[in-house]
Amino acid sequence: MTAQTIAGYAHVNIGVTDLDAANEFYGGTLGLELLPRPDFGTFGGSWFRLGAAQLHLSVVERMPDWNSGAPHFALYVPTDDFLTTVDKLQAAGVEFTSPPRTREDFGVPVQAAFCRDPDGNLIELTDVAPFD
Repeated sequence: MTAQTIAGYAHVNIGVTDLDAANEFYGGTLGLELLPRPDFGTFGGSWFRLGAAQLHLSVVERMPDWNSGAPHFALYVPTDDFLTTVDKLQAAGVEFTSPPRTREDFGVPVQAAFCRDPDGNLIELTDVAPFD
């Protein structure tokens, strides 16, 4: 298997404990564009445009250590290659913590699946392309 179907970052997610202060810093101080965010129901957060990618903020009670909780980074896989790429990774022994599923972002259905690297870092594979 080659990594040629992994084409770039889609977004990075970080934990924050004070969403208002974080929104002010990223949106006000740094001037990032606030994007619409789906209602995940279980936790608050914000999404920002960060160049051609996105920065996601997720509210946590306390800052997690880097190998637990939901901190992750996302790798873009084109839609036509998504399921084949997941299958190849599974065949290579990669365990997925969340199998491929479809959700709606910005009114468009997208695919996502989550796995961990050897150190336990959470990685999302998604067919959400980086912004042009």
